Amino acid sequence: MKNKVLIIIPARLASTRLPGKPLADIFGKTMIERVYLQAVKADMGQVYVACDGAEIAEVINKSGGKAIITDPALPSGTDRIYAALKQVDVRGEFDIVVNLQGDLPAIDPEVIKAAVNALINSNSDIATVASVIKNKSEITNPNVVKIAIGFNADENNKKGQALYFSRSAIPYGSSEYYHHIGIYAYKKSALMKFVSLKPSGLEKIESLEQLRALENNMKITVQIVNSHPLSVDTKEDLEAIKKFIDETGGK
Repeated sequence: MKNKVLIIIPARLASTRLPGKPLADIFGKTMIERVYLQAVKADMGQVYVACDGAEIAEVINKSGGKAIITDPALPSGTDRIYAALKQVDVRGEFDIVVNLQGDLPAIDPEVIKAAVNALINSNSDIATVASVIKNKSEITNPNVVKIAIGFNADENNKKGQALYFSRSAIPYGSSEYYHHIGIYAYKKSALMKFVSLKPSGLEKIESLEQLRALENNMKITVQIVNSHPLSVDTKEDLEAIKKFIDETGGK
């Protein structure tokens, strides 16, 4: 494997909880621009935004970035990145495709690197990242996705295999819970397989797309990282990220 990496950020305007979310202004830059810039800082490969129309594409292109317009009717971000991949990778040169959620405007580039390196250094189909939950209220919050991880004995609880993802507190009775972070690094062949599969039973119950991979015997490596990026789903989240960026000097 050459390990040539393509990072794709899916973005659509039709957010139900925060309409126009990708274009939300954060100190003079749209949210999607900020995610794009953090991905570029990771310096792991080419970066594209896979959007659902010209409005987002124009913003990215004007800022010097690269955008691909995809069908607005696509059912998920994963389908959107695959549609973009087919437009970008006409020569079949990429080996790893990263799905980076477009609502993480302050994501640490090191977290993106961690996901890619976890895939490179494993025999898994997919790699993702998680952090230790420090705020106990998040353990029972269904908006915070938890992971049951089978840790590798020689990794000191820093890397393991995903056994299950849930909105419930798993594993029951644990002394430590892990908050899933919305970034996936796929082997290209694994992404192609994933989008060909029908939504699975557990995926529908939990509303968690990654369960489709586990139910079809695909292996997901989880790398534990120290920083957890704030995601933006509501107006309150947007104000919280503005406060964070202001306090950390990231304007």
